[in-house]
Amino acid sequence: MSQSAPHIHTETRRIVMSEVDVSQIHFTMAYAWMDRGLCEWLAEMGWPFTRLLEEGAGIPIVNSQCRFDQRMVLDDLITLETSVGGVGTTSFRSRHRFVRGDQLCAEGELTHVCIERGDRSPVPVPEWIRSAATPD
Repeated sequence: MSQSAPHIHTETRRIVMSEVDVSQIHFTMAYAWMDRGLCEWLAEMGWPFTRLLEEGAGIPIVNSQCRFDQRMVLDDLITLETSVGGVGTTSFRSRHRFVRGDQLCAEGELTHVCIERGDRSPVPVPEWIRSAATPD
């Protein structure tokens, strides 16, 4: 098994009116952005969700968390950095950093378990995920 370079998906987005409450980004938007970041990461790896649903293991989320260190407000330009790490036998973590300029605003992590879709039994993390994961 050869280890290839870790893959990090990066995208910058402006916080828009539909994503804020009266004072700052609504916390649920961070989770929506994490989901989008993972979808983009998978697509860049050659496994968009349509392919994963047809050929790959299921990857349901079994745990989630997000820590907010700085307010993110309307019209902020936020860069989302998504990577995969924490790879175990049957699970991995998608990791998400929300950065404004050089300031870390929030960090989140989703824990995914790889399963066989039919009986939902755990299966090993695919090699293509392992090889693109950042080392812990």
